[in-house]
Amino acid sequence: MAHYAARGAVLTLDQLWRLARAWYHDRLDPDFRGRTIEEAEAIFATVDLDGPFWRMTQAT
Repeated sequence: MAHYAARGAVLTLDQLWRLARAWYHDRLDPDFRGRTIEEAEAIFATVDLDGPFWRMTQAT
C-alpha cells in the first residue's frame, strides 16, 4: 500500500552544507542554549531558504 505525502522543501547540496555549518557550528559550546524562532529563521535566510516551509511563525 502506497502512502503519499506532499513534497516538502528541496535543498541544493550547497544549501544543505551551508545550513549544517550555520546550525551546528556552536552545538558543543558549554554555553549553548538552543535557538529562538527568530534566530532559526535568520539562519534559514542566510542560506537563502525562504517561503512558507521555512517560516516558523505566522505572518501578521
